[in-house]
Amino acid sequence: MGLEYRAVQWNRQKRLYDFVLVGAVAGYLVTFAIVTKITFPYITDEIMLMRAFGTAAFVLLHVILCIGPLCRLNRKFLPLLYNRRHAGVTMCLLGFIHATVVILTYHAGGDTNPIL
Repeated sequence: MGLEYRAVQWNRQKRLYDFVLVGAVAGYLVTFAIVTKITFPYITDEIMLMRAFGTAAFVLLHVILCIGPLCRLNRKFLPLLYNRRHAGVTMCLLGFIHATVVILTYHAGGDTNPIL
């Protein structure tokens, strides 16, 4: 623990990691939407969004959990370990969006508070 506070030091590697991470998540969401609309043409957009964000968070969680053991097996994965927190924040954001869409879809029309 240092005596002074330092903000996150953004460097080229972190920016590139975040760009690739956001691109991969966006690619997953678009691919999921296209495959879902082709496979299940009568699905509603709300259900598709719930499934897309939920599965994206779940897959990203498993990727994050695999980074540690992979780094022990091969040192080439160490840059992923260095920026793993960024993936965790992205996964948390995806899970939050999933939970928000679920609450708004299933509980917004009732007469009680949807959070309760």
